[in-house]
Amino acid sequence: MHRLGGRKIFLFGFIAVLLIGIPVTIYLVQRQQETRSRAEKSTNLTFTPDSSPSAPIQKKIGESIPLDIFVDPGTNLVSFVKLEIQYDPEKIATASADAFKPDVTTFPSVLEGPVYTPGKISVTLSVGPDPTKAIQTKAKAATVTFKAVSNTAPGTPTLVSYGASTQALSIGFNDQASENVLSSATPAHIIIGGDAGPSEPIPTGTPAPTIPAIISPTAPAVLPPVSLPPVSLPPAGGATPSANTSPVCTTLTVDKSPSGAAPLSLNFGATGSDPDGTVSKVTFNFGDGQVVDVTDPASGVGTASVSAQTAYTYNTAGTFTASAVLTDNANGISASTSCTQTVTVTGNGVTTAPPVEPPVSLPPTGTTEVVLGIGALLLTIIVGGGFLFFFL
Repeated sequence: MHRLGGRKIFLFGFIAVLLIGIPVTIYLVQRQQETRSRAEKSTNLTFTPDSSPSAPIQKKIGESIPLDIFVDPGTNLVSFVKLEIQYDPEKIATASADAFKPDVTTFPSVLEGPVYTPGKISVTLSVGPDPTKAIQTKAKAATVTFKAVSNTAPGTPTLVSYGASTQALSIGFNDQASENVLSSATPAHIIIGGDAGPSEPIPTGTPAPTIPAIISPTAPAVLPPVSLPPVSLPPAGGATPSANTSPVCTTLTVDKSPSGAAPLSLNFGATGSDPDGTVSKVTFNFGDGQVVDVTDPASGVGTASVSAQTAYTYNTAGTFTASAVLTDNANGISASTSCTQTVTVTGNGVTTAPPVEPPVSLPPTGTTEVVLGIGALLLTIIVGGGFLFFFL
């Protein structure tokens, strides 16, 4: 019977080691990748002050609505957030051109934006290249300030919410650098009620006259006093109180064609009057979330008739409905549909790629070291086996 030589036995053993070691290595690598892909989504985004459908934020037309944005990372180490804040531009508008202000203590780096479009604000924030700055506890990310422009339906709040593009990235060990770890995003609920109108004067009555006692010629009897109904007197000056009549916006004009490529600069002009008082302000709503109040006496504000002007530049493409609203001295408001202009803005053909945050390198830990160790062992076996195969 033919006996196997030592060289052949070693060769068979070497092949057996390879057949066992390679599948084991592949299995461990797959387990490592599976472990790395299971990012724990525990980051939450909220607005402050807190609100809910049953306890909304209460505001009136013209009032400011500041909202603080908070990031609660849970078990994540948040280094990057992309915010898409959505709202109803017919109910609220950004209070100014810099309505969104990041908290530079929490996020010192603004990678993109903020970009204002109708009903939406987009911005990307980062802690920067230093991984030790990653957010580990609940922290304020930014403040966004809106302005109430229209009443909401009774009992139905308008929402400020986070859009589908909102995401948070973590540099935690079990979190992949490109995986969204956002667990929840709570919206803000806002009820907008009308301004309180002027109080009606309360009529005052004259005191009831009394009839003096009549002395009987035969007996000193006293008759009881006779009460007369109160007599209503008109207010001082003889004026009769009446309901306020809202002002009327007559025209809204632009100085050139309201269509063109971004940036599109337009000069708006609004005219109108108040039949029973004076106009206290003219509010221009540009349809993209921006609102401007004109209170300059040179425009006729403070008198019965106004002719107000303002300039505005559209920087983003889209179709916008600009409008003007007059407010009188009794808080009456003109119809928002009486003075409107449709503005169409096309793109300027220039596109820029969003900045990319450099990845943060972390030292290998856990099963990665096991995989590297097994790989090194197999490499040693292969090299050693090769030498023995040729020298035995």
